[in-house]
Amino acid sequence: MVLKITGKAFTTSDLLVKYAKVIRDISKTHRVVVVTGGGEVARKYIELAREVGVTSNYWLDEIGIWVSRLNALILIGALSPLASPTPPRTLEEIVRSALVYPVTVTGGLIPGQSTASVLLQAAEALGVKRVYYFSAIGKVYTKDPTKHPDAKPLSELSASELKKIVEQKTLPGDYALIDSQALEYAIRSGVEIQVLDYKNPELMFEAMRGKNPGSRILPK
Repeated sequence: MVLKITGKAFTTSDLLVKYAKVIRDISKTHRVVVVTGGGEVARKYIELAREVGVTSNYWLDEIGIWVSRLNALILIGALSPLASPTPPRTLEEIVRSALVYPVTVTGGLIPGQSTASVLLQAAEALGVKRVYYFSAIGKVYTKDPTKHPDAKPLSELSASELKKIVEQKTLPGDYALIDSQALEYAIRSGVEIQVLDYKNPELMFEAMRGKNPGSRILPK
C-alpha cells in the first residue's frame, strides 16, 4: 500500500491524529509506505532562501526535501514503533524498509523531483499497481479550480489526458497537482492513481473498497 499526503495536512494536529489512526488501522492488514509533501512550510523556507540570495534550484529543492522529511518524522513519531525510525533517502532504502517495518514514511528524495514522483517511483519499485494521493484539491479538474470558477471535477481520466490539462510548473515548492514525470511513471508501470481530499483521511477506506470518492487517473 503506497500513499501520499500533501504537506498542507501538516498544519493541523487534529488532522494528523486522524491520518495516524487510519495508517495504523491499514497496517494491520497491509504494509504501508507513506510519502509526505513539504507544503506551506517548505514554500516559506524556499521564499526565505530566495530573499537572502539563494538562486540555485538545487539548494531550493534541498530545502523543500528536508522540510518534507521533517513532516515525515512527525508521522514516524506518531506511529512508533510501527514505523521505520528515519525517513528513507533513496528508493532502495524505501524498499528495504518496506520489507522490515509495517509502516515506512518518507519525504522527498532528490532535487528536481516532486513528492508525487516519489509516490509513483516507490509504487513502481514495490510492484504496487494502485496508489492513493491525498491532495490539497481532492479531485482532478478541467482547469485550476483556485483560479477558474468554471472548472469542472472529473471522476476519471487517463494520465495522458491529465498531462494535456495541467499546466506544468517545475519551480521548487511550486509543483502542480501532479507533474508530468510522475504521470510518465504511472503510464510505464501501469499504476492507477486515486486522488482523495486531504481533509478526510477516512476516505481511504472507501477507496480501498473500490469506491471513487475523488478522481481516478488511469495509466494510459
